[in-house]
Amino acid sequence: MTHNRQQGIRDPFLRLAQTAIRRPWPCLLVPLLVVALAVPGLLRLQLRTDGGALIPHGDPAIETDSLVRERFGLVDPILVTLTSDHPDGIYNAETLRVVATLSEALAADPAIDPDRVLSLATERRDRVYTGTLDFRPFLDPFPDSAELMAVLRADVEAVDLLAGTLVSRDHVATVISVGLVPGQHHDRDRTALYRRIDALVDPFRTTLRIDVVGAPAAETLLGVTILKDLSLILPFCIATIALLLLLGCRSFWGMALGLAEVGGCLVFTFGLMGWLGVPVYLTTAVLPMILATVGLADEIHLFWRYQQLVASGEVNPVRTLMSELVRPVTLTSLTTSIGFLSFLSSPLPAVRAFGIFAPLGILFCLFWSLTLIPAALTLLGRRRMGQARSTRQSDWSMRLFAPALRRPRATLVLLSLVVIVLGAGTTRLFVQDSWLDGFGPQSAFRRATDHVNKAFNGTHLLQLHLAFEPLAAPLEKLGDTPSGPLLVPENLALIGELEAWLRDRTEVGGVLGPHAQLSTTNFLWRARREHWRLIPDNPPQIATLLRRFEDVRGTARRRELIDDSNRECVVTVFMKNANYRDTATLMGAIRDYGGEHLGAVRLSFAGDVAVSQAMIPIIVRSQVLSLLLALGGALLAVSLLYRSLRIGLMVLAPTSAAVLAIFGLMGWLAIPLGVATSMFCAITLGIGVDYAIHFHAAYRATRAEHDSAPTAVAQAVARVGPAILVDTVAISIGFGLLMLSQVPANARLGMLVACALIANSLFTLAGLGAFLARLPKK
Repeated sequence: MTHNRQQGIRDPFLRLAQTAIRRPWPCLLVPLLVVALAVPGLLRLQLRTDGGALIPHGDPAIETDSLVRERFGLVDPILVTLTSDHPDGIYNAETLRVVATLSEALAADPAIDPDRVLSLATERRDRVYTGTLDFRPFLDPFPDSAELMAVLRADVEAVDLLAGTLVSRDHVATVISVGLVPGQHHDRDRTALYRRIDALVDPFRTTLRIDVVGAPAAETLLGVTILKDLSLILPFCIATIALLLLLGCRSFWGMALGLAEVGGCLVFTFGLMGWLGVPVYLTTAVLPMILATVGLADEIHLFWRYQQLVASGEVNPVRTLMSELVRPVTLTSLTTSIGFLSFLSSPLPAVRAFGIFAPLGILFCLFWSLTLIPAALTLLGRRRMGQARSTRQSDWSMRLFAPALRRPRATLVLLSLVVIVLGAGTTRLFVQDSWLDGFGPQSAFRRATDHVNKAFNGTHLLQLHLAFEPLAAPLEKLGDTPSGPLLVPENLALIGELEAWLRDRTEVGGVLGPHAQLSTTNFLWRARREHWRLIPDNPPQIATLLRRFEDVRGTARRRELIDDSNRECVVTVFMKNANYRDTATLMGAIRDYGGEHLGAVRLSFAGDVAVSQAMIPIIVRSQVLSLLLALGGALLAVSLLYRSLRIGLMVLAPTSAAVLAIFGLMGWLAIPLGVATSMFCAITLGIGVDYAIHFHAAYRATRAEHDSAPTAVAQAVARVGPAILVDTVAISIGFGLLMLSQVPANARLGMLVACALIANSLFTLAGLGAFLARLPKK
């Protein structure tokens, strides 16, 4: 009765495998033809590994950032820093000539806005050309004499806002800040620009230390670093799996068929992405690792069982093999696909792309397993598949788990205690991430960023957008200047207090805002008399001061500070290490300060730091949510195929326990949840549930032959235990190789997945085995 109910479900897959056995050549060629059709798509494949691809569009914080950027013309700059070992620091002709030369060359790049190239060669000082009111740049005239160099140094030191922003406080380094032309935000633009900038500055590195840093550079280099890592690690991963496959199958053809499946799957998946115009994101960059390890899981079970059937003298081992394993192979592929399909719940296109193409690659492997594998086994025959593996050769797995199965109650109690103790660590979990943490402490970019952060205010920007209520009545005697609340001295005083409060925060490296900029402008305009470093006490004088600021620095710089209506402004906060937790603390403190001191002033955030703060929790939450969806989907699939909720719960229990234990282990070891590490749960569920499915299928088969449940469990361990352990070792080593990555988050991801899969195989063979051994015959 049960067999008849399930036959209709498995018939399509079984018929496909039987067709491959009857007509091997066509079924051998069809998967190869599909791969061949995908090959041209590889030529259309594009890379997009910038952080913009991870921005959750539609999120209120992201929308606010976009509006503020558009309104004030804000961009995230790339910083070219020059450090001199000259006794006078940067105040020597050779270094300053490099600054002038590079500033001119960078401004000529079509991807760079010339008005956003800020350096000593472009910024103006309080000196004018003779007979005009046009202000001179700091390097005009060029200081090629001791007298002119002394004047330059005095002029720079007079503008205290330049310390930590354009010139280091110890005068040994200076910055050229580079802003992109609006619209040049895609990864291909930033990557190409970064490479052009690096090539441009490279000839000058013989005499100066030159570093290229900043948020756009970090996003670009992180993607490049990940792809470079994978290009080195993936071949080692495939070679390791191939060796394990060769040792497990004892057949060159078994290894060749397995590697052919991996290659075909990768070509099909990435070729399809190319045909559909979907770029490779940071999320999908790890797909080769996943598909290479997951794609061979079913083949290990198929080849292992095939050798057992050959050794037992089975007349038609291929037909019997597919009859036995079609259902578990199909079910493992479906549950693994469901695990990855759960990523479709994410609001991020890059994460959804992972949730689409990972399942497509896995389903292609299922198609390969049900067509090309039985066709190839039929054509090769039993002799070419190597030495047959007898059932006795699998006794070692039964002996390995015999102690756990002899005392099932003790085993279940012990494993339950392990899960409870480790799971208690979930209360200590925390979210922590940053772009800078994506680079190892010894990486060149991390060292360069640390160097720049030490010399300057910081490489990450948090922008505070302040919007004041409109004035009840217009201000008088302002001329052509629009009347607005930012011309009221009391309002600028509020901003000045905010700026001073921010400078005292330990997370803050420096602050630039309207109060600091305008008070410095007043000081310079009043012949550098210190008692004039203040804001005038009446609106007309403030309006005049604002016009003078615009005369010196230009309209674009003024609009980055105060909008045309004089009602809204931006305060820029520099941060040295903008990680998630410290930034969250700072932003919370700023909100509290605004509520207490700014009254009706509307406060919002923008800048690369604000975007990261919105991006990280959304990604982490969506990926943890995907775990719940994957659990529900896998439970539904297993329960429907076996017509039993109890079986579904049994099959999901080992993987769920493993995920809970690893989450707890992360809490005990203070491993943070981040963009990369939070992916481990859905990956583990998608892969790990395969073990329980194969084990339960073997148990059902052996239970029909033995009245004793413990005997049936022992025979099931002997039948599939070695394949599960080989599979675990292969995939754990594959992901474990990520621990060699230069990206710390990827290294932690590899470690977590490897540990979770090892725990999952243990919970399956020992825990589920002990549970089944205690079941009465039904």
